[in-house]
Amino acid sequence: MTLFDFEELTKYWAEHPPLHIMVAAYLGAGKQHRRPTGPSLDDSRSAEGSNPEEVRAELGPGFRTGDVHAGLTPVVLDFAELRRQASED
Repeated sequence: MTLFDFEELTKYWAEHPPLHIMVAAYLGAGKQHRRPTGPSLDDSRSAEGSNPEEVRAELGPGFRTGDVHAGLTPVVLDFAELRRQASED
């Protein structure tokens, strides 16, 4: 799915929301409290006193601190400009 397809789809959904979402909103479905699905802390560790560096070390090398955007080209979020660039190619 391209960004253009996504833009058209979201415009369509804004004008014509999916029926199952409208019915769920009308009936109030999904408003009950949901249990968290992530991992829970076990009794041996407590949330207070945990060191952020230790947590990042446990998560692995993908969670280092620093500029995550270093070396990337700037992002173009202007759909008109993207269309113009696509038509030039």
